[in-house]
Amino acid sequence: MVATLSTDAKVLVPNKEHKNFTETNEIIPKGTEINGDYKSIKGLRRGKPFSFRVFITQNGQIIYSNNIKNMKSTEVLLGADSSVTETNIKLSPSIKRAKMGAFVGLAGGYIYANKKGLTGKSLYKYALIGGVLGYVSIYAFDKFKTSNLNK
Repeated sequence: MVATLSTDAKVLVPNKEHKNFTETNEIIPKGTEINGDYKSIKGLRRGKPFSFRVFITQNGQIIYSNNIKNMKSTEVLLGADSSVTETNIKLSPSIKRAKMGAFVGLAGGYIYANKKGLTGKSLYKYALIGGVLGYVSIYAFDKFKTSNLNK
């Protein structure tokens, strides 16, 4: 990742005794473009556990991440005509699955009532309850699954 420094940044060295960082006299000037990655390092601050978010350059220099200027977003056009095209995301059709769940629940309710020796309205009532439970359970499962994908 290429980044630009927003302020003069002092290079840090790990302080193993105190489990944190110590500033050095080496300074990277403001406006310098550097290559590297953000890292989150666990250590201690005033004796309590703390997570330091630092930027480590390709040269192995460590600087605080608040010295890095926010990167500007760039629009990337990938179409053959260099135009922005819409992206279609096809999630699993929950209505089709819910109908299958209703059918399986209906059959399960019918078989259960038939084994209990029920006839007439009682048999159909169990089949209807099974169908409703199958539809609702599969529909709720699909909604839960797709809502977690969109987070």
